Amino acid sequence: MWGRGGSSSESTEVRRAVVRHLLYGAVALVVVSVPTFLAFERIAEAHALDNAAEDGASIARRLLAPGVTEALIASQPDAIAAMDRRLGPRMSDGSLARVKIWKPDGVIIYSDEHALIGRNFSSDPDLSKLRPGGAPVSAISTLDEEENVFERGTDSLVEVYTLSSSHAGQDVVYEMYFPLVRVERERDQLLAKIAPVGVLALGALTLSQLPLAIGLARRVSSIRRSRTRLLAQTVKAVELERQRLAQDLHDDVIQDLSGAAVSLEALGRAGDGSDPTADRAAAILRRDIRLLRDIVANLFPVTPHEAGLDAAIRDLAAGLGEQGLRVELDLDEDTGVDPVTAGLIYRVAREAMVNVAKHAEAGVVDVELIITPYAVSLRVADDGRGLVTSGGTAVATRIAGHVGLDIVRETITEAGGSVVVEGRRPHGTVVRARLPR
Repeated sequence: MWGRGGSSSESTEVRRAVVRHLLYGAVALVVVSVPTFLAFERIAEAHALDNAAEDGASIARRLLAPGVTEALIASQPDAIAAMDRRLGPRMSDGSLARVKIWKPDGVIIYSDEHALIGRNFSSDPDLSKLRPGGAPVSAISTLDEEENVFERGTDSLVEVYTLSSSHAGQDVVYEMYFPLVRVERERDQLLAKIAPVGVLALGALTLSQLPLAIGLARRVSSIRRSRTRLLAQTVKAVELERQRLAQDLHDDVIQDLSGAAVSLEALGRAGDGSDPTADRAAAILRRDIRLLRDIVANLFPVTPHEAGLDAAIRDLAAGLGEQGLRVELDLDEDTGVDPVTAGLIYRVAREAMVNVAKHAEAGVVDVELIITPYAVSLRVADDGRGLVTSGGTAVATRIAGHVGLDIVRETITEAGGSVVVEGRRPHGTVVRARLPR
């Protein structure tokens, strides 16, 4: 009656845990992969620029330096033509887009664009970065410097600077422009090698944690089932005790009081006339017997019938309707709530509605039942007298002295749920209960 499906419940819990783990892993994979990919892209681009710098230094040393003679430094036409011939094949095949050779003071002594020869760009900030014997400097050019007047409007370029001695014995700055597509191609090739490794490593890490997630889900499921069994045993013991107490009251106390009431009525009719005191005592006994019978009815187990929790609450609400209250229902269909959870939520609904009927002086009652795969929530709200404040503390005036809701509150709290009673604006009271499934 009170148990839950063991193996099916465990498999469902494990399945949910696996799905959650995979979803969280996928989200984490995306969140981590995007910045990781961007970092890899920057690393690959920096590596490609370093290679371009090394190529530029090699071209400067092997191809350009031998042609930097005293005649070229003096801008003699024959020396300029000789340097043009040296660079011809490189310029023709597109491996070089522009070449400039500078004096350290910023004067261009040679360029394949002859209009630049002899011009002074001493303010060029890139020249200040260079040191004799130092490493070459490479960067993706923005082509917005004054010296780039002839490169503007072309495709993006990579510029490489290197400072070294010429064959004439003077320090000169070699500046070469390479097509950006070359660096991008090398970057993409390197990225294609390292990015999948990083993504696969993250994916492997996620999958490697899957057995831990499954094991944890099974342990949690086992603990939950154990707690559910203990709770079911507790609830069953409480219900049996309520049933025993109801039986004792019905068989002993109520019968004795009924007999006493009959005796008092007979005593009142004895003699010449009625005895007002005996009649009054008999009336009090009859009233108390009715109250005891109501208590006995409330003590019997309150378990939803087979139609489901929503149908059982609907039946309770119908009872309020018969007493003249308007009841607004918003009930999710019971799609397999286990008997323990259904019984506890039903008890809250019953106690709350009994309190409304007896003490609230309400006209409208709202009942809401929300059933999700993870919890069952109940809300019973009325527009009655509500809560009053006594000494700064909110007190439910109509449930004072009624221990039924307090008892079920303790049981639900032990089960990991909650029952909250609070005021409702402008007046009235709300009882909220939530119990995990």
